[in-house]
Amino acid sequence: MNARLLLPYLMGQRRDGLRRVLDIDHHPWEVIAPELLHETRIDDPIAKLRNLGSLYALLAARVAALAKSGYRPVSIAGDCVSSLGMLAGLQQAGQQPDRVLWLDAHGDFHTWASTATQYIGGMPLAMFVGRVDRNPDPRSQAALDCLSTIGVQAYPQRQIVLADARDLDPGEREALLSSQILRCPLGEVLGHLQPQERIYLHWDTDVIDDPAHMPALKYHVQRGPSAADMVVFFQALRRYNIVAVSVSAWHPEQDGDNQTALACLEILNTLLDG
Repeated sequence: MNARLLLPYLMGQRRDGLRRVLDIDHHPWEVIAPELLHETRIDDPIAKLRNLGSLYALLAARVAALAKSGYRPVSIAGDCVSSLGMLAGLQQAGQQPDRVLWLDAHGDFHTWASTATQYIGGMPLAMFVGRVDRNPDPRSQAALDCLSTIGVQAYPQRQIVLADARDLDPGEREALLSSQILRCPLGEVLGHLQPQERIYLHWDTDVIDDPAHMPALKYHVQRGPSAADMVVFFQALRRYNIVAVSVSAWHPEQDGDNQTALACLEILNTLLDG
């Protein structure tokens, strides 16, 4: 049975627009929104990492409780850092997945040393495998503190399938090539999965390239799968043992008519309700 968790935040900043999921999806959602995390804009990256640690530690505790009770935890949040809370919860429940399937138009494999944008959202997969700079830079220490607060242990690179990461930055590309992470197009993913494996799926919705149907996706990158392609792919994934799902959401502020939200939820429910 699925247990749906909604975290209306982006990089530790409150995003109440994500709460519209409660109104447009017929499934029950549990909201994780601590009162202390009320700021809508944070400029300091260290403060963002502190908020992310606190928020996703709460997610980890909830995921652990649900997994121990036999539920499949499913989360929607505003960023891919949520994956750290999901993984930590599964680990705390003694249910670390055999495989992680990460769907993303980007690599998310930067550290502070390699990023040109200084955007924390370009770092989650690197943090997921414990690839964090260890130097006197206070931002690097804040990233390590974030991981410690969440309580997540580094996940083995060789057990990750990354699809399709078609938009990589210099430095990030080389780091991924030298890693043990398997990167492949969406159409090749199923060939790298085994039905008996316990699979954790992380889906950044921006992997989709379909602006006509989903205009409010973040960081659009051309030459990716369409919404219809994702429906077919998620239908195929129903044959596999998906034990947890996390979703990095769309831009709710740019989705006044909920067109993108509804499309994302329809795709997600193709997997979950099957």
